[in-house]
Amino acid sequence: MNWTARAALVVVLCGLGACATSRNSRPNPFTGEGVGGSPMEDEIRVEVQNLNFNDITVWAVRQGQRVRVGRVTGKTDQTFRIDWNLALPIYFVVDVTGGRGCRTQGVSVERNATVWLAVPSNVGASPCRIGRR
Repeated sequence: MNWTARAALVVVLCGLGACATSRNSRPNPFTGEGVGGSPMEDEIRVEVQNLNFNDITVWAVRQGQRVRVGRVTGKTDQTFRIDWNLALPIYFVVDVTGGRGCRTQGVSVERNATVWLAVPSNVGASPCRIGRR
């Protein structure tokens, strides 16, 4: 291999390493760890009230993609912070451990919004509710 080919190989390998580093160093906007995923996203607060005896898993949905927000123990309340694109409405899918799940209607959000989600004790007979504060 001549000198020019070796130099080209080094440049390509350095470029691949830089791409891998920048892709893996970006934080996940739904974990609540660190703010600032995308410049178009702002942090919103999600208050979940679980009136069911079973534990639930809450998923935020945007553009057909379901992303896990968190888990809430039965008969407790919990607050999450997530980054959200304010141009998109937010709605939730709730999976109840050992039971039926539910899906909320969409609600629009604005900067520093607080969205609340109430999961009833009898999911299926009563709908999950969503609103803004």
